[in-house]
Amino acid sequence: MSSKPIVYWASPNEVAALVNTSKNMVTNNLVKTRFISDKILDHINSGDKVGVKVHVGEAYNTHYLRPDYVREVVNAIKAKGGIPTLIETQGLGNNIENIGICEDYSICVGHRKIAEDHKKIAELHGYSEAVIGAPLQFIDGVNGVDRKVVEIKGIHFKEVSVAKNLFKFDKLVVISHFKGHPQAGFGGALKQLGVGCVAKRNKHLVHFDGTFTVNLKKCDLSLCKQECISSCPVDAIKIEGEHAVIDASVCYGCFRCMQKCPIKRTLRAPKMRNLPDFVERFIDNAMAVLSFGSEKIRYLNFAFDIPAMCDCVPNAGVPVVPDLGIFGSSDPVAIDKACVDAETNAPGLPFLNKEGEWTQPLEKGVEKFKTLMPAVDPHNVFEAAMRNKLGSIDYELIKI
Repeated sequence: MSSKPIVYWASPNEVAALVNTSKNMVTNNLVKTRFISDKILDHINSGDKVGVKVHVGEAYNTHYLRPDYVREVVNAIKAKGGIPTLIETQGLGNNIENIGICEDYSICVGHRKIAEDHKKIAELHGYSEAVIGAPLQFIDGVNGVDRKVVEIKGIHFKEVSVAKNLFKFDKLVVISHFKGHPQAGFGGALKQLGVGCVAKRNKHLVHFDGTFTVNLKKCDLSLCKQECISSCPVDAIKIEGEHAVIDASVCYGCFRCMQKCPIKRTLRAPKMRNLPDFVERFIDNAMAVLSFGSEKIRYLNFAFDIPAMCDCVPNAGVPVVPDLGIFGSSDPVAIDKACVDAETNAPGLPFLNKEGEWTQPLEKGVEKFKTLMPAVDPHNVFEAAMRNKLGSIDYELIKI
């Protein structure tokens, strides 16, 4: 028997038919979701509390994963006696952004930053108990700061703030929408672990090269009412002598202090990390999340409607490759590698450029995300994952 991790794969092909028969309905993608779920959910026992990690999608994003697929997974968990709960974490920052489109029309984006707004966009996208059959819980709390600090020996991090309530579950099922990503190259199971399951502090430390700092030459207590202190949600700022100071071990980069400070350039924001550092750090995060117990986690990647950008942005772009199908595994590295291999081996899709002309589709054998976004390299993810021993890039693909 092969020692390679198994990745189950269901082809995206569906038999078109007006008459519903078992022969054509077994090709339906929702039916195939159940088939793959039954293959991989061997870790669930009756009575298990099962966290189902999802990403509900940002406002105005039209390429997030349909809730229908998640409902099928939830039904499969219930059939095994499990008690499923959809789980999510808050996004970076704290404020909704209002964008004026024209004189009488504006839109609001950035809804995934606190629980109240996040829940509204989740329900709009169908991620509710009424639709899916399981309640939604934010495992990092109302503001995304509830954490359990996990010690690791990562590439960069020695400790990671994992979403606190993740550890209240007996088992996990991580559901990912496979697509491109402007920093990681692609988003799949590993990114759901390394960004989607951590508290805001480590989300910030993945994206930025530090926390906020005080410009002591600009900080003047006589010119303010210490708005930075009253605005900080985690009490990271205090007065020492004649200046404010920020505790870097607590700050999670919410930007509130900078927004409230009345003295310009008193607070310095950190810079965005370079792309290789971003990748290595979110893989470090994933390593900490796997302290939950690798044997207690299963993964489903849905490679449908695949744009170059992630579900956390409003404008993700148009699909760049055809639908690739559904993948299931107990290994997060193997399942992501299988998806990237499938994307590389598939033909690209044409799309309209800025001049309104159809582009020439990318050929088979070309890694599409790196070709479209030359600064990224999906293989950096696998190199970092192998360094942290998160799984295997050598897998056995079994078609169902």
